[in-house]
Amino acid sequence: MSLNNTSKPMNPNEFLVIPKWINEEYFRPILEKDVSDFVTIKNCTPIAATQPGENYTSIMVRVVIDIELKDGSEQQISYILKTMLDANKGGDIVAGMNLFPKEKQMYEVHIPNYIKLYKEAGLDIELAPKCVHVENTPERITLVLEDLKRQKFHNIDRLKGLDMPHMRRVLRKLAELHAASAVNFEQNGPYADMYYETFYMENNRPIFEALGQMRMEQYFKAMREWQLPDAEKYIAMAPSVKQFFDNAIALNKVDETEFNCLNHGDLWCNNIMFADEGSVERTLFVDLQVGKWGSPAQDLWYFITTSAALDIKIKEFDHFIKIYHERLVECLKLLKYSKHIPTLRELHVTMIKYGNWGPLTANGVLVAVLLPSDKDSSIDMMMTPGPEGDAFRYKSFINPYYAKAMLQLYPFFENKGLL
Repeated sequence: MSLNNTSKPMNPNEFLVIPKWINEEYFRPILEKDVSDFVTIKNCTPIAATQPGENYTSIMVRVVIDIELKDGSEQQISYILKTMLDANKGGDIVAGMNLFPKEKQMYEVHIPNYIKLYKEAGLDIELAPKCVHVENTPERITLVLEDLKRQKFHNIDRLKGLDMPHMRRVLRKLAELHAASAVNFEQNGPYADMYYETFYMENNRPIFEALGQMRMEQYFKAMREWQLPDAEKYIAMAPSVKQFFDNAIALNKVDETEFNCLNHGDLWCNNIMFADEGSVERTLFVDLQVGKWGSPAQDLWYFITTSAALDIKIKEFDHFIKIYHERLVECLKLLKYSKHIPTLRELHVTMIKYGNWGPLTANGVLVAVLLPSDKDSSIDMMMTPGPEGDAFRYKSFINPYYAKAMLQLYPFFENKGLL
């Protein structure tokens, strides 16, 4: 819930088709439960929650509602509603990845358990926004969350990336999430089977390999335009489409003799919210759809690759791991984790062992992360065959923000032995 004085909401994406069922009738029972002195809805305005190209796997709507309270006053309240894509707009692909069932369980079960663990250990911590409503019907899963922007939370510009102070905040928060998830595993047993797979599942192989074939020619064409030294060498080192997917599938395997945790799975700038209230710095994670039980190397590679500012991404890489490790050790000890706590050296070794997460992230999601806002950005467009799709894919690969990042990342990955 978020209350504020009434103001006219601005829609950041006029191209989003908002489902007609997102209306006053849908939100009336939610408000009756969430607002103790609620009387009636005066006005309900659903608008896009993100700009074009900011979200690919769901419909995200900010619902701004003017309400009347029992004392006769009027206030404005807003929520974030998150629901599934239509099947013909990429929803069939998303449904096969268990994204919404995962997020539903994260908000209903796991995040509350993690917060309880810390509270019992004497520490009040927050990890994610409050979820006020969950609906699970044969047609869709829908989540209604508090609107963090009403509490002055904000994202950092994904095209610029996070500076060192913000990287530190996220890495420490990530360690808190990981530590609680590991202790929760100890106390309550294994997570559901869906948390042992990523986007990359054998069922999705035909889709990903078809997309890989469509994008390869345009990707290599773009590489030759980046002014990347030894571009032909890197092109020659590139895995085939099948090898690329095989590498991704291999990362699903979990070595239970190592330290494991429930990874966020999609940790990049837009899924991290920051607020500063006086001396209090608040950092929260959103979009909990891609949780994966396994090595923390997944989140660390994914987050650093996608979200660290370019001037520190490579330069401070080892330092990032140390910041995370220090907080992880603190939290595991606080929560009385009974197994071996990994040393910093062991964590660095793990980063190499699961290093394929680096190139996988750089060649995949980073393309979308660094693409300036574009009304054509969607899963549907990325998978469109023919000249129109090729033009969009080439535009995303030749994008200067992406090219500058890859000029750093390709030599870095080679020096780590990851190509």
